[in-house]
Order: sequence, then structure tokens, then C-alpha cells
Amino acid sequence: MKTIINIRQVKILLLALVAISIFSCKKSEKLVLQDNYLGGEVSGTTPLDKDLYNLLVKPYNIEVKYKWDQSEFDMQYTLVPPQVDKVLPAATALKQIWIDPYNTETGSDLFMKTYSPKQLILSGSPQLNKDGTSTEGVAEGGLDILLTNINAINVKNTADAKDLLHLIHHEFTHILNQKKAYTTDYNKVTPSDYIAEWYNSPVNPLSLGFISGYARKAPEEDFAEMVSLMLTWGKDGYETGYIKKQSSKPDPALYPAGSYGTIFGQFYKYSDYDAIIKVYDGSEPSMAAFFIKKLVPDPAYAPGIAKLRQKEALVVAYFKSAYNINFYSLQTNVQKSLLIATQ
Repeated sequence: MKTIINIRQVKILLLALVAISIFSCKKSEKLVLQDNYLGGEVSGTTPLDKDLYNLLVKPYNIEVKYKWDQSEFDMQYTLVPPQVDKVLPAATALKQIWIDPYNTETGSDLFMKTYSPKQLILSGSPQLNKDGTSTEGVAEGGLDILLTNINAINVKNTADAKDLLHLIHHEFTHILNQKKAYTTDYNKVTPSDYIAEWYNSPVNPLSLGFISGYARKAPEEDFAEMVSLMLTWGKDGYETGYIKKQSSKPDPALYPAGSYGTIFGQFYKYSDYDAIIKVYDGSEPSMAAFFIKKLVPDPAYAPGIAKLRQKEALVVAYFKSAYNINFYSLQTNVQKSLLIATQ
């Protein structure tokens, strides 16, 4: 289709626009772009801004962007701003559980000054996806990390602090991988078990060699999950709380197949059901007395554990060869920092 331009109409339009501009603004006026604020926020530099400057901007050149700007996020999501009183506690905890362990392990703050993102962009709520999952963090091009659901986090609560720890180390691992790629040998350990709809799989991820269900989404997510969860759980949580616990079952000599079930990741006898109902209040401790204690290794998990060990070795080797970091020592330092952050 052709576009026909009427020259006389264009001239008239231009003259009208010039006239409007002459009478609608003075030469001395200049356009001021305001920050995108929502109700309750204070324009300009605030005491919180000064605290964040001293905590992260001045030493690491990391800006914490909390004043609301929807354009920083995918427009398909309906999100809410972070509550102002949640920002500094979250930022302080992030420094303790993320930056400080790397500083301790490397002996200076140079590593984090070099590799940390330049922005932490906060949202008060998570990004809820159509498939029923939620996105709580995104690392973009090595320059910034989007952190969502900040309003739900109480950093003095250990479970919440661990969620934040898991999130920031997962996203930071993506940035480290973008700077220096991990070996493609990692992708070959479980090549046929990555699936887009990982959240619909009933299979225990450990039986296939994965540290979490989400790790099955893609190799790069698998690597980031290995790093972040090993740091979050610590050595004992990884070895005992995950591998041993997930790969154990009631002794078949004492508990025949079909005689027990699971709740809260623990085994209980079906014959105890009536007694459990009398004391159960919805919490794990209320029925702890009924959990089966006599557990033995389930041989069906052996191949998956072997694959997980291969991945663990590749993660440890990557940190040493790419960044000269002792991963197990870093793991210990993260756990020490977690205790400090939750005091």
C-alpha cells in the first residue's frame, strides 16, 4: 500500500506545532524526569538511600533499586513494590550471606568488586507464572539481579534467610558462568533427564542425579542449583539432610512394602494412623514420635547418587580452575555467615 503525503498539510501542521511549543514553555524551563514513585515513597535521597550507599554502593558499586519502576520487570506480571522497612534488612543479610563469605574465602573484597552485578532490583512479590510456578530471581547479562518476593522475607527467620541465600547464590552462579563457562562435561552427566515441565514430574530428582526438581529444567539451572543448594545446606545438610534422607527407606525386614507412608518427608506406619490423628496439629513436631527411625539405604538410588557425585566434583573443579576458590571452604564460610545473619 502506498502512503501519500500532502505537502501543504504537513507545512500547516509544522507551523501549528511550532506555535504550540512557543506558547507552552519558556526557554528557561527544563524538563525534569521524576522517579517512578508509588504512594508512601519519599522523593530524593532518604536515610535509607544513605545506608544503602554506605553498605553496597560505596564499597562494591552495587545499587539496590527499590523505588518502583515496573519497566525493570516483565510487563506480563502484576507485582507490588518492596516495603521500605524490608529493604535494608534484606540488603544487610545479602551482604552477610553472599558478599562476606567470598571476601573471607578470597582474602579481600577484590573478587566481589570485580564480579558482582551492578544492580540488585527488588520486587515485593514473586512473579507468578501461568504454569503454577513462580520466578523469584533473574540474572541479566551479568549486570543486574532481579530479586522478588522481598516483602515475604524475615531475615532473622532461618528458613527465610536460607531462601534468600539460595536465591542470591543461584543467580550469582549464573553471572559467574557468564564470565567463565563451566565445562560441557557437566551437561553429559544426565543428558536425557532434562525436561521443560520439571514441575509435573513425580520422580524423586535424586534418583536421576539431580539436587532438586528445578535442576532438571536445563543444564545451566542444574549447575546453579548444585552450587546454591550445597552452599545453602552446608556439608551436613547436603550429605545427611538430602542424600542420606532421600535415599533411605524403612528396613524391609521390619516394615514390609505397603505398610508405611510418608509425610513431611518422613516415614510412618499406616497402623499408627488413628493414634497420629489424635495428636496431629498440622505440624511436623506433633507427630515426630511416630516417625520410623530404622532406615536403610535404598539401592535404587545408587546410580542417581553416583551421578550427583560427578556433578559435585565438576562444580568443585570449576570454582578452583576458574576462580581459584576452594568450594568446600566457601561452603563453610557461608554457613558461618548464615548464623551471623540470623542472630
